[in-house]
This record gives sequence, structure tokens and C-alpha cells, in this order.
Amino acid sequence: MRAAVTLLMVTVAVLAQATVVNRLPFEWGPGPDLVLAAVVAVALTTSPAAAAGCGFAAGLAVDVLPPAEHPMGRYALVLCLAAYVLALLRTNTGFGGPTGSGVSAWAAVGATAVTAAGVGLGYAFVGFVMGDANITPAAVALHTGVGALLTTLASVLVTLPVLWVRSALTESDFATIQGPTSPGGW
Repeated sequence: MRAAVTLLMVTVAVLAQATVVNRLPFEWGPGPDLVLAAVVAVALTTSPAAAAGCGFAAGLAVDVLPPAEHPMGRYALVLCLAAYVLALLRTNTGFGGPTGSGVSAWAAVGATAVTAAGVGLGYAFVGFVMGDANITPAAVALHTGVGALLTTLASVLVTLPVLWVRSALTESDFATIQGPTSPGGW
């Protein structure tokens, strides 16, 4: 149940990003990254491997859907690594408990802000390595700063609801069902 609901929420974020946010004519550069905000919530409530898989799949979907103007796989790589690192840090530091259910709203918004800045810098680094002519220090600073700020503001509408739903639905919802052959069953 938790996985299906998570898939639905991340899919909605990907579609909203591709059909609405990426098509808005922001004069200052990037808009909020709804997909990153949703993936942060997943990374705060799951294992590093599952977070990396979610980040890769969501990033690849954004890479494929129009109006993508960059090489396919670039965003998938960066979002996969960011989700993995965030989930690994949460796992190794005990931040938010073993399943992330104890993550406060402020901590989730802070994690989204830091991850958004890291993804912006990582995306620029991959572009620099690939020879993207649009990568200049001024453009990186502006796009990373504005993107991180807008994503942090949007995290209240994306990260917190996804985090709340994932915390409310535990993986062990069906572990308590007892059948006739289980100890203490019917």
C-alpha cells in the first residue's frame, strides 16, 4: 500500500513539474523542483537503495518528458545520487529514527533546501563535465540559489504531505494479519 501510494504521489509530482512548472516563463531562470521535493520525502523515510531507485526513476521521467532541454540521464544521475546520499545520512546518523517517521517539519524543509542546493550544483558540475556552454559561475550561482529557494518554499506543499502520508502508512500494515497456520492464529 505504501509503495503504491508513493508511486502515485511521485508520479503526480513528475507530471505537475513537466506540464505546469517547466512550461511557466520564469524570467529569473528555474522554478521550484516539485520532483526533488517529493524524492526528499521518500529518501527521509526509506533505505538508501530504495531512495536511489526512486530518485533515478523520477529523474529519468523528467529527462524524458518534454520540454527537457538537456541530455537524457543528466537529471536522473544527479537526483539518484542526491536521494542515495540523503537516505544514507539519515540511516547512519539516526536522523528521524529508523524509518524517518520522527522527522520534524523544519528538518524536512531544511533537508529539502540543502538537497536542492546540492542537486543544483551537481547538475551544473555534470553539465560542465559534459561541455555545456551555458555553465558559468554567475549562471550556476543564480540558478542554484533561486532554484533552491523556490524548491524550499514548495516543500511545504510537496515534501511535508508526502512525508506525512509515508509516515502514516507503514510497511508492516499487513504484518499483523494472522491466519489459521500462524502462531496465535484463529
